[in-house]
Amino acid sequence: MEATLENVDACEVVVTVSVPATEFTAQLEGSFKELSKNVRMKGFRPGKIPRAVLEKHHGETLRQETQQNFVQKGLQEIVAEKELRPVGQPRLTADDVVVAEDGGFVAKVAMSLRPDYTLGEYKGLEIEAPKVEVTDEEVATAIEQFKESQGRPEPAADGLTDDGMALASLELMNGEDSLMKRDGIRLSMKVVPPGLDEEAYKAALVGSKDGDAHDIPMTFPEDFEPEELRGQAGICRVTLAQVFDMQRPSDEDLQKMLGAENADDVNTKVREDILRQKQAQVNSQVELGLLEQLITAHEIEMPARLIEDQINNRKAAFFQEQVEAGTSEEDAKSQADEQEEGFRTEAIHNSTALFLLEDVAQAEELSVQNEDIARKFQEIAQRNQTSVEEVQKYYQEKNLINQLAMEILELKVRAFLRENAKITETSPA
Repeated sequence: MEATLENVDACEVVVTVSVPATEFTAQLEGSFKELSKNVRMKGFRPGKIPRAVLEKHHGETLRQETQQNFVQKGLQEIVAEKELRPVGQPRLTADDVVVAEDGGFVAKVAMSLRPDYTLGEYKGLEIEAPKVEVTDEEVATAIEQFKESQGRPEPAADGLTDDGMALASLELMNGEDSLMKRDGIRLSMKVVPPGLDEEAYKAALVGSKDGDAHDIPMTFPEDFEPEELRGQAGICRVTLAQVFDMQRPSDEDLQKMLGAENADDVNTKVREDILRQKQAQVNSQVELGLLEQLITAHEIEMPARLIEDQINNRKAAFFQEQVEAGTSEEDAKSQADEQEEGFRTEAIHNSTALFLLEDVAQAEELSVQNEDIARKFQEIAQRNQTSVEEVQKYYQEKNLINQLAMEILELKVRAFLRENAKITETSPA
């Protein structure tokens, strides 16, 4: 086997893998012998299956696998010999493989390489960021919202209140025609169903008790089916099965929930939590701003095929999204074509960011360890209220571990840029 390299441009090469018939046949025969030992076929003992039978059922697959093995080996050798830094997946189609009559073959594989550029200064970048402050009003609002979120529904003997909720059935009417009916709907007085006026909704329901029914005027929403009723007047018939008051936790209950000693300690803990959230948002904005500075400061020649692959993938995804949303295939394709330049700009931007993040990580010896991934699994599990084992299984089955590692590495590099930047605090917006 021989592998040779042809430079197309600074970021693209073509690797030619030539395999003589003798080598190909020898490896193919070895594959047939190994298959004969392990395969099970009705009517034949293991190891005694005639070659013609194996050829009929597995010949084409074995030939393709043998070709792929030679191509993979050739690529590995040329990458090691020439110290190449490939990116993306090598591209090999059936048209790129020429098979001789004696069984030997020649394969031409297109490969994209990482661009060769000089990493500029990335420490000490200057940027402005708003000073993070928390007002007493924000603390009070957060406490009230937390109390509301922890409310417990209890039967409302005196009728539905402004902050109560109800289990009900909803029936949408067009004149005397019933268009849709749903039972067991959870209604909140703070969330108005689509098409209903807020004042009319509350005026009808506040004070209502179990079993009460109301016809509330509505306007059919713009996404309503059938289409001809969109924007037309109708009736929403609400029948209340059971109404509830939301019993919010007392100040003493709140202190226990937050592990606070007293009311002042509650305020302190809530203030600190808001401060952390605000600071995290500002940190993220600063990191993105620094990364944009880095991208702007580097003009990197991108591998053309890599960018085209990303554009085609994005167009295909966009096309599928539009078709699933009800757009015709012809219109979806036209819209995807119109978006191509935007996809190109996005692909170049994202690829530039990726190369810079990886090179800063290498320069600063930033890496992702097993404990980083384990900690991320725990965060995802907690956020989705599932087990770490389920999260790990999902990422393994979907082959998303490498993608997750890259996301973790990006966060480490962004944090490094921020920690080593010159940040000027400005007055809060």
